[in-house]
Amino acid sequence: MPRNGPQRSQVEIVLPWRTIGKILLACLLAFLAVRLWKLGELLLLALLIAIAFQPLFHWTRKHGWPHWTSVLVCGLFLFGSTALIIGLLVPTISDQTTALAKKMPGFRDDLLRSLPSSGALRESADRILNSPALSNPEPMLKKAVSWGSIALEGLAGFFVVLVVALYFVADGARIFEWLIAFLPETHRKKSAEASEEITSVVAHYMVGQIITSVLCSAYVYTVLKVLHVPSAALLAVLAGVFDLLPMIGFFLFTIPAMLMALTVSPTAALLVGILYGAYHLLENYFIVPKVYGNRLRLSTLTVLISCLAAGLVAGVVGVIIVLPVVASYPIVERIWLRPHLERGTVERHEDLDAKES
Repeated sequence: MPRNGPQRSQVEIVLPWRTIGKILLACLLAFLAVRLWKLGELLLLALLIAIAFQPLFHWTRKHGWPHWTSVLVCGLFLFGSTALIIGLLVPTISDQTTALAKKMPGFRDDLLRSLPSSGALRESADRILNSPALSNPEPMLKKAVSWGSIALEGLAGFFVVLVVALYFVADGARIFEWLIAFLPETHRKKSAEASEEITSVVAHYMVGQIITSVLCSAYVYTVLKVLHVPSAALLAVLAGVFDLLPMIGFFLFTIPAMLMALTVSPTAALLVGILYGAYHLLENYFIVPKVYGNRLRLSTLTVLISCLAAGLVAGVVGVIIVLPVVASYPIVERIWLRPHLERGTVERHEDLDAKES
């Protein structure tokens, strides 16, 4: 008897061994990317530091110094300046952190006396400042010890970053030439052109960021010393570190300084807020344009979105890394993406950047 119902079709999916191999390779690469994420951050930080020393390295080579001498000079300058900063700051910061933990109950009482006796601000301050952590210094001292061990681990990691950076200074150019040898001839020329310009942008960013952070720390230390605010060195280092973070860094180092200044007087806290704000404006509208020039032309909205995204993905390290990466995009657009964009797109972007600068 013939079947009158609909005939069912059978679908057969055949995966070639090559496709299966590609899928497995993609899974392996994804697994390695997750597992080696921290290594990638370390290498990127080391690369940024190495690029910052490229002007010094090229200057020594330009004057006929041997390669090993140029690397030695960069290494002495890199490790010498780091050791000098650590040797000067670590004992002072350690002493001030311990003293701050011991004096925290007294600071808490001074802060409460400086605030109004009633109101929402007083109620919020009472809830925060009357917590057991601020009443008893022993837990804070234990935390300070644990923070010290974490800081030592951080210093050890930073030392590894410096070592890798020195290797990048010594062999970075040769490694780059070795890698781009895999590319076609046309892409090699584009890679060489792009790398030179990107290196210039990143070097300006790194050197400029070091200058602005040092200036910020020096200014903060001077202000706090003049106003007799306790833990001036600790707060100055905090300001220099948070100055690395665009926009939000200002609030992260201003609020602790104002709270500490309240232990002196409300007037001191107000002066700290005013003087910090004045420096923030001076840095944004005078120091940064002078230091960076037009090498890092980024709009405020671009900086904000980039930092938020990088912070969510990679934390503080991502925020530090993202700006020179984003600033390098116009170079990539002009050299690599121009054929794939609408005609005149690159020129219009360049005109907009020129107007902003």
